[in-house]
Amino acid sequence: MAAELTFAEVRRVVITALERAADTLKRLPMPRNGMPGREHSSWPMMPGDPGDICGPAASHPSRTPPGARAISELDRVLPWLAALDNTDRRLVWARAVGLSWSRLAREFGMNVGQLRYRWNGAIDRVVAAAAHDTTVIGPGAALRRRSCQTDRIAR
Repeated sequence: MAAELTFAEVRRVVITALERAADTLKRLPMPRNGMPGREHSSWPMMPGDPGDICGPAASHPSRTPPGARAISELDRVLPWLAALDNTDRRLVWARAVGLSWSRLAREFGMNVGQLRYRWNGAIDRVVAAAAHDTTVIGPGAALRRRSCQTDRIAR
């Protein structure tokens, strides 16, 4: 039988899951221009700067891409943010990425106390969405859900 968790423990688990999801999204490989590649030319790419000729610079440490389990957890966590409005979603994600309260206060035009109050309310709504996801759908819901690609193929 699973141990019952207090609200504070569930909240900490959800915050940790959001932080791991932000890290996973940061480690996903992205093309050079930041956009997905749609069309490619048969011509070789020209180097953009002199450092490209010799290969990647040693100053940029290579990040390991996330594993399948981390991506599945990311897919499970992102829908929790759908219950939030745009401002709260940006705030929760910015804290998950690790931005400081003072920087967020400047960007959102609020003082730190107001920002923390708003973040606490948003996190409580995310915890409710996560609890609903776990109790109604089940803990392995992300593994049973069909992907967007599968939905497009089925049409």
